[in-house]
Amino acid sequence: MQLKTENAGGVTLERRLVELAWTDPGFAGMLETDPRQALKALGVEVSPEVRIDIRQQRRDTLYFVIPPLAERQEDADTVINQMDLWQSGELFCWIMPQALKLELLRMRQSFRGNNP
Repeated sequence: MQLKTENAGGVTLERRLVELAWTDPGFAGMLETDPRQALKALGVEVSPEVRIDIRQQRRDTLYFVIPPLAERQEDADTVINQMDLWQSGELFCWIMPQALKLELLRMRQSFRGNNP
């Protein structure tokens, strides 16, 4: 199944995922049960070694995503070096490791290329 987005020029992958999750119950279900297939339906291939976890946020739930600890125990004190930390005052967010940043960029390019 290949979904072509209408007027996708300028629409980001993330925005299109949200729009379809909100307006297409079949697609929303596929996001939950088989996110890799849902992305493929948009023309986006995900590298086999990358795990995908897509959640539709609930209005009554607060989500925390805990960044991974260093792979080697001796590096545990420098875990921040594995990923970027953006912080402004009391606000912060963890940003994914470099390899996943590159994967996300590749996925976005794939989406734009398949949805002109």
